[in-house]
Amino acid sequence: MALEKFRIVSPKDGQSVDNVFESLLINVDHIISLKPIRMVVEEKLVKGYWIRTTNGKKYRAVEIPVRLKDILDEDDVEISKKGMSVLSDDMSQFELLIN
Repeated sequence: MALEKFRIVSPKDGQSVDNVFESLLINVDHIISLKPIRMVVEEKLVKGYWIRTTNGKKYRAVEIPVRLKDILDEDDVEISKKGMSVLSDDMSQFELLIN
């Protein structure tokens, strides 16, 4: 078993807009996908991660293990800015794509 520590965002209850951060050990062998996202936490836009596991559970994480971050960062280096197709000339949209 390959347990790693993640810091996830979980609502206090289903109706609440407030968020609580919890530490959670997830077996990385059971992660189907890990996607970088931007999410609103405590009225701030933060970088986060969308995690899906083999049992169908989905999590929003604000912290993931360093080795997984490194794997995601490797992909960003390989993608050239010139290779991206931006649908609009609005530079703010382009900046969101690359940051």
